[in-house]
Amino acid sequence: MDKNYIAQLYNDNVLTSTGVLNAIQKGWITTEDAVEILGSDTAIDTIRTAKLLEISNVCNAVIVAGIDVQIGERTDHFNLALEDQSNINNLFRVVELGGTEFPYQADDGTCTVYSAQEIAQIYIAAQSHITSQTAYHNALKAYVNSLETSEEITAIQYGMTLPDPYATELAGKLAVAQTQMQAIIARLGEAV
Repeated sequence: MDKNYIAQLYNDNVLTSTGVLNAIQKGWITTEDAVEILGSDTAIDTIRTAKLLEISNVCNAVIVAGIDVQIGERTDHFNLALEDQSNINNLFRVVELGGTEFPYQADDGTCTVYSAQEIAQIYIAAQSHITSQTAYHNALKAYVNSLETSEEITAIQYGMTLPDPYATELAGKLAVAQTQMQAIIARLGEAV
């Protein structure tokens, strides 16, 4: 689809601002195109909604892309789709219940018997990744919601450095998460 076609549909009242939002989501037009089509005053809510959906989708993709965990001499990659997150949580539950090893498959397709220490490493890496991305997403979302112009909102990119107070709040939350991960390691004692 072309920006001019979307603009004509909007001007002819065939397409609403929700339709323009859908065109952004489908990649048919950019958020900048939407500002041009809708006008700055009416575009802000549509642009904000589109940006929030964009950063949510990127956050999810970053989480699902997964993590690399150094296991001895090799590096194993684990994707973190919801099913895989559940499987890793279940593996960790085995360790919590006293298991000393358990088989699991990294993304290369090889089923490996991981020790309790390795399972704990995988779990902590996964939870740290999920927590850091989710907390960052929430801070970025709050920042987007604080912005007042379409230009400011369209400039936001997932992965950018957050300004204060968002960066400071994020750092505090991640410090709490890190402290809790260390508490888990301490609790597991010899297993980790």
